Amino acid sequence: MNSFFSMELNKKWFRKKIFNFLIEDASNKMLNNGSLIFEPDVLIGCVSGNDKIFEDYKKIIGNFHMTPIEAYLRYCKKNKNFIPTILDNISVLVYILPINKETKEQNFIFSKDMPSERWARTRLFGEQANQKLQDFLVDELQKEGIDAVAPANQSHMFKIFQKHENGVWASSWSHRHVAYAAGLGSFGLSDGFINEKGIAVRIGTIIVNSNLPSDANKRPKNPYQYCINCGNCIKRCPVGAISFEKGHDKQKCSEHVYSTTPFVKNHFGINIYACGLCQVGVPCENSFPI
Repeated sequence: MNSFFSMELNKKWFRKKIFNFLIEDASNKMLNNGSLIFEPDVLIGCVSGNDKIFEDYKKIIGNFHMTPIEAYLRYCKKNKNFIPTILDNISVLVYILPINKETKEQNFIFSKDMPSERWARTRLFGEQANQKLQDFLVDELQKEGIDAVAPANQSHMFKIFQKHENGVWASSWSHRHVAYAAGLGSFGLSDGFINEKGIAVRIGTIIVNSNLPSDANKRPKNPYQYCINCGNCIKRCPVGAISFEKGHDKQKCSEHVYSTTPFVKNHFGINIYACGLCQVGVPCENSFPI
């Protein structure tokens, strides 16, 4: 079965599955006009579950952040009632979903302090589509006899910590950090993930019990490699939560983001928070900045 996963076939298989899902599944369509939430031209990367960087993340993010091995073992213990003895083949598949161009344009034009309707709908329904896509890929892999799990969709292992040992607002499994591990880009001053499709994206990950060829050789040594420190995201932030001196103030950012919920509910009829103003109208919006 592992021969199925040569590098070319691997990405071709995943890309085809993701493309068809994004084009065909109703979850990836705006309810009001049927346009796509995410564009189907996705990025894909892989990294070994045994990569040393995941142990580093326990210091960088917090000891609560799971390694792929830890996450897979927790999944096995809860769902399969056995602990595998061989874990050399564990890999992580990462994909990046570009947000629809119209959504980005609307969020830039709409206002200076509140999100647009399309952006808010992407935050709610787009993330639901993202989660559904992760489960879909897991199911498709299992049809091929390959075990897989989407850690962020597992309530018994995915946790968000408002306060923790290293600061505020972190989770037990970070899609962005896995994307960095898989060589897909780097972080920006706003903490967003800058990649070939730009910073205005959503990210999904699944752990696969198969030896997928790693893209770790593409990983930049500098975690902020592609940020040009232009300061545009600083100007775009409505509450001054980004600065050259301190980077991204997660607490100030979160307070503003959550404060948008009444506005979004009253104007757009959906119960969600959103912002994303620092991800549009910036050089890294649609690609690596030049």
